[in-house]
Amino acid sequence: MLSEQHSTLSLMTRLDVFMTGATGYVGSRVAAALVARGHRVRALQRSERPLPAGVEAVPGRLEEPEAVAVAARGADRVLHLGFPQHGLAWSEGVEVERRFLEVLTDRWEGASVVASNGSLFLGPSNPRHDEWSPVDPASPASIRAAATHPVTHTPALRGVELRLASFVYGGGGSVFLPILVEHARRSGEALYVDGAAHVSAVHVDAAAEAYVLAAESGTARGVYHVASDEEPTIYDLSRAVAASTGAEPRSVTLEEASARLDPFTAMFLATDNRLSSDRIRGELGWSHRGHPSLLWDVAHGSYASGDVL
Repeated sequence: MLSEQHSTLSLMTRLDVFMTGATGYVGSRVAAALVARGHRVRALQRSERPLPAGVEAVPGRLEEPEAVAVAARGADRVLHLGFPQHGLAWSEGVEVERRFLEVLTDRWEGASVVASNGSLFLGPSNPRHDEWSPVDPASPASIRAAATHPVTHTPALRGVELRLASFVYGGGGSVFLPILVEHARRSGEALYVDGAAHVSAVHVDAAAEAYVLAAESGTARGVYHVASDEEPTIYDLSRAVAASTGAEPRSVTLEEASARLDPFTAMFLATDNRLSSDRIRGELGWSHRGHPSLLWDVAHGSYASGDVL
């Protein structure tokens, strides 16, 4: 839950926020939370997919960065949670994002930008990655770290990058969990690659709270990790998937997981990813209290209903 201190701040100042990704899994909750707290939210809309109530639509696409930069001008905050996956390979989407952020940060001196990212490109954790852990150049995901680099390394900006835990969960949604659950229901196999590897996790509503805090803060700068204290193993996760679907945990190689699922999901099942979120807790007052755990939600909560989004 948001701290009382930040709640008071939000009532004092009504922000004009421009967003990308406001129809997405995390972004839609961020947009709704900002509106509920009295902020004006304008959001890029590239399709007929509806925006949350109270959000003003701004037609456009990330592939048209100049036009989007003009539309964003004048906003108190820009929150970038969008990613151009429609019809593109992941690497092509990263290149579109890189160009978009390059144009945005170059055109808007003094802007306050909050960008979203993952954390897989930090490589194996031993035991936890903090915000100063280097990017692993051998990770295929390292190109995403380079794409968002201008946000936190452009001196004229007030930039924040929120790196989310590898498994964002809740409401039966997300990316990788529905893939794992649906495969288990179809095949009877709850797959795991490296059963001893640990995963980081964060509930989608707790993640949304982190974006709200970053938007409302006048002092936030640089990188913040967003993760709960829960660090289950991949084997623990496979058992939770098995409990919700009636499947059996099954150990497979990375190559087998890539063939049965997809290479990107398989990579998440083979990477030990543990994050320290001490910085955002200490500086912005973020907390994960009040949200169900990943393992419980998968085994008995929103993913056990069969209505995976």
